[in-house]
Amino acid sequence: MALQFLALTFLLVHFPLLAAQGEEEPDSLVQGAPQETETCQRPRWDPGLHLAPDLQEYKKNEEVMLSCPEGLQPSYTHVRCSREVQTIIHGKPVYRELWLGRASSSSWIRIRSRVECVEVLVVVPGTLEVSSTSIKLNWTCSFPDACQHMQATCRLAGPSSSPCEAEEVTGVELLHGQMGTFTCPPLQPFTDYTVTISVPPSTVLFSWVIRTKETVPQKPEQLQLDSSTGTLRWKALPSCQGEIVGYQLNITARALQDGGFLQIERLRLSSQTTEHRLLTYSPSTRYVVAVRGLTAVGPGAASLRVFHTNGPETSGPPDGCSRLVLNASPSQGTAVLPLHPISQLPEAVSWDLSPLM
Repeated sequence: MALQFLALTFLLVHFPLLAAQGEEEPDSLVQGAPQETETCQRPRWDPGLHLAPDLQEYKKNEEVMLSCPEGLQPSYTHVRCSREVQTIIHGKPVYRELWLGRASSSSWIRIRSRVECVEVLVVVPGTLEVSSTSIKLNWTCSFPDACQHMQATCRLAGPSSSPCEAEEVTGVELLHGQMGTFTCPPLQPFTDYTVTISVPPSTVLFSWVIRTKETVPQKPEQLQLDSSTGTLRWKALPSCQGEIVGYQLNITARALQDGGFLQIERLRLSSQTTEHRLLTYSPSTRYVVAVRGLTAVGPGAASLRVFHTNGPETSGPPDGCSRLVLNASPSQGTAVLPLHPISQLPEAVSWDLSPLM
């Protein structure tokens, strides 16, 4: 009986102690029991970063190389897993993981922000200047070591074809320092060029297709007058200097006999229109015709010609074959209406005045 009493007493005394000890372990984990971190988890940095070796977990002091896609550079080229004391619990240090980084030959420093892939060379916003014959830009280099021996070129973005054949741009410009200005050699209007800044042998830092601006078009060619219909025709302009948006047509008609004005026309025609019929097409008339192509910039040079129509001074019907002459006698009750055929329609003689303009 005495032994049973002693056993019961022992349990009553030690059970609360065991229970208390069982409750202390979770509390110590929550507060951060003294532990030493010997590894680092793969950092959650820029998804474009390539880590070598590519692992999910790295050992303490393990060095990792970082790289980015072409034209980009990581803010640190080398990183390594390390640790630091986070806090002291019960007199013992608690460690946490951290990463150290360095660029090229610099010393190791603690990484306090997200590592990202950054453009090695940046064209300064707002500095790109494009005209009809030139391209100019300002650039800065974020990583001087990566920008050594840079060279810049302007090249046709694609093959040119008739009638808008463009000459290829030759030559290479060497760039120096951390910032500067690059200007392409003289270019052709309304043409696509690829501006490239690279480091030999094949590292492209910047590449952009840029179209030079429009200018006024060249003058239309083959301006002719069809004497049988009184229709002006010219050859459609290609969009070499700029997008052709229409044509400007000026027509002045004077009578050859007295020089009086017969017709003045000023027209704006669509880009698909390459002919125009004269409103009053008459013999013995002098027509001065000027036709210009139009782009968004404005009208180009004029194709100017003078057309003379030959024939009798009295105009006949523009599309008839004969002229009616009335001869009536008051002494008789009938009228004689003889018809005199016109041998031919007015013939146009022209002069090209464009070289004189």
